[in-house]
Amino acid sequence: MKIIGIDPGYERCGYAILEDECLIDCGVIKITPKAFELRLEEIGDDFSHLLTAHKPRVLSIEDLFFVQNVTTGMKVAEVRGLLIYLAQKSGCRIVQPKPVELKSSFTGNGKATKEEMLKMAQIRLGMGKTKVLDDTVDAIAAAFWGKNQLIL
Repeated sequence: MKIIGIDPGYERCGYAILEDECLIDCGVIKITPKAFELRLEEIGDDFSHLLTAHKPRVLSIEDLFFVQNVTTGMKVAEVRGLLIYLAQKSGCRIVQPKPVELKSSFTGNGKATKEEMLKMAQIRLGMGKTKVLDDTVDAIAAAFWGKNQLIL
């Protein structure tokens, strides 16, 4: 079963497509700086293309966590809402792990650093020393978390 993991953002969204233990595709949806409503349109279009191309059955999207910048948090929440709507409309089951759950299930440490997350992705996926953006690593962890939820 295909799972799409998402690390939501309004400047870039990390994504990862996982089938069984195999990473099929991953990267970031990079958004061109412009008015926020145009960013939402671009994110929605790119995410819809991913859904159409890969036909995942599950969306595992990182839950929102913000401490200081409420404005940024609200924009990320709007992006999450758009992505959840599109995935639901395409028939995906939606799971929403918290950041600490992702880190804990992926590395064994709920407070793992970005470097520890990258290292685990490199090990689990046989990526060697390949570098990927933090957003992509978080999306990979989200996809693995979603896969693990299906087993439980």
